[in-house]
Amino acid sequence: RDASGPGKEIIQEQSQMQEQHPPQAAAQETEKVDKGAEVVAFATQFVGNPYKYGGTSLTGGADCSGFVMSVFKQFGIELPRTSREQGTEVGGLENAVPGDIISYKGHIGIYIGQNQLVHASNEREGIKISPATYKRILSIRRVI
Repeated sequence: RDASGPGKEIIQEQSQMQEQHPPQAAAQETEKVDKGAEVVAFATQFVGNPYKYGGTSLTGGADCSGFVMSVFKQFGIELPRTSREQGTEVGGLENAVPGDIISYKGHIGIYIGQNQLVHASNEREGIKISPATYKRILSIRRVI
């Protein structure tokens, strides 16, 4: 006898999900999300540290690109100098995950989730957390 009702629908749905997202792909996605969370946890510990034009020191002072490059370097990721060469475009803030890089005109930072960004803002404010939409976003790229 063939089962019917909500139980059968759930089993079919789970089967379809496994076909679309095999366990290996799901494990890789989880690993990426975990790595993004690690990047965010590392980056946010420097909030309050100074901004220094041309700097790359997470404690002594960094500018926006120096901050982002230095954070990712701690995870073995060497970022190219231009944002166009950095990772894969994700297609908008609605697709961003923690650890993605957000580029603005003349500025860059790391998405931390919940519409927030950690970045080396300026000499007055230093490294801080801001709304991701505080400026017009040019691109959001994933390097992890």
